[in-house]
Amino acid sequence: MTLSLHLYKRMMRRGRVIALLLLSAVSGLVYWLSAFDADPADQSAIYADVVTTSGFSYAIAALIITVATLREERDGGTLPYIYMRPISRLSIAVSSMVAAIAAASTLAVGAWVATVLAATAAGADLSFVMPGLTLFVAAAVGYAAVFVPLGYLVPRATLVGLGYIVVGETILGSAIEGLAHLSIWRISASIYADLAPALGEEAQELLGPLTPDVGGGLIKLGSILVVGMTVLVWALRRRDAL
Repeated sequence: MTLSLHLYKRMMRRGRVIALLLLSAVSGLVYWLSAFDADPADQSAIYADVVTTSGFSYAIAALIITVATLREERDGGTLPYIYMRPISRLSIAVSSMVAAIAAASTLAVGAWVATVLAATAAGADLSFVMPGLTLFVAAAVGYAAVFVPLGYLVPRATLVGLGYIVVGETILGSAIEGLAHLSIWRISASIYADLAPALGEEAQELLGPLTPDVGGGLIKLGSILVVGMTVLVWALRRRDAL
């Protein structure tokens, strides 16, 4: 718990958090611009379209914050002090993942609050905004599971992560049906879509071959988290041999 708090505080520096919250809030601004003069009957579908498409800005924010979980400790030369503590590599991995998920979830709440404020400003019914939180929080868990071990293992992890988001999720995920099932954002969107009262055409198009399914999405995210934890524990143990 102490290690998780230390890592969380290190990641959540004021300047970085402010910048990433602004980046995460892009979907709120886009929704306000889209729904301000829209028919109230269409606002729910517009909301679903906006958060599932422009919400990729949150994915980039989650990448930047989670990839730094252990990378900054390693680059700053403080990682050996963590290794010297009387805790197992599994405990270090769990603490790191908890800190990363907490940090990414903080940004997720910020991204969602931006959409709540936008909906309020547009005079929309807030009932259809509530499920939007599940999209961002689910994505926080999935991205942390991938980007924490990536940040530990790969020197230029942020560039690699951007490649995954921009090329893998937005381009190849749309073009190749099989890859859509490996997209963390689409898996998170499938959870949200099962709870949303209405989906617009853009949201349905983004889902592609995935169907709205809370249970199936949670199972996929759980599997990604297990794989990510396994890789991170292996990497931490491998560090002893280096």
